[in-house]
Amino acid sequence: MAIQYGKTSRSYATNWFLHRITGTFLVFLLITHFWVQHYDAQTASVAAQVLSSEQIEAGALPDYPEAAKEAVRARYGPDAEVTPYDVVMLRLADPVYAVLWKGFNILFLIFALHHGFYGLNNILTDYIRNPIGRVLAQTLSWTLALVLLIVGLYSIIVAGWGYTPAS
Repeated sequence: MAIQYGKTSRSYATNWFLHRITGTFLVFLLITHFWVQHYDAQTASVAAQVLSSEQIEAGALPDYPEAAKEAVRARYGPDAEVTPYDVVMLRLADPVYAVLWKGFNILFLIFALHHGFYGLNNILTDYIRNPIGRVLAQTLSWTLALVLLIVGLYSIIVAGWGYTPAS
């Protein structure tokens, strides 16, 4: 079996173990992400207020907590308008704080891609019986994972660089 597919059972065991580890860490990373996005008064970029499509088209912005408004105005000036993008950029533009969040997001990205695409490859292995088709499908899926990793890393790393809000 190992000769036919070119991998040893040890490499399958390593990927199986990494799949379990990344799944466990994804639970904690997702809880942290959810808390920061929704419940932290200063950094939550998701406001509790729900706007209708007509309000959004009219230019209405969600009402953020005072801590978020003060943090955005302290960073971008007293006349800065508090938009969802400004709140996110505030978190990512801080030179010290950004290292933490960018590292967190990079870890989140790597774990999610490995976990998702390893699971996808297991499904492909189960359903594609032709060995050449299986290798082709796995190569395409890991190539897509690599492209998404590159795009995601670029997006995370450059987020907040040189950002100045429109006033």
